Amino acid sequence: MRTESVYPGRWKERTRDEMLALIDDCIRWHDHERIKRSLGWMSPVQYRQSQGMAA
Repeated sequence: MRTESVYPGRWKERTRDEMLALIDDCIRWHDHERIKRSLGWMSPVQYRQSQGMAA
C-alpha cells in the first residue's frame, strides 16, 4: 500500500469509506494487475487461472 496514502498525519483527512476503498483498490491491484516474473509475467489471478486453480 502506498505509504503516502495512509500516513498517520492524513488519517483525519479520510473517511472510513475512503480508507476501505483505498485498501480494496490496493488488494485488487496486488491480485489482478501486478505482474510477477516468477509467475511467467502474469498476475497472480492470471497464473492461477492458467493452472486451473481458479474460475
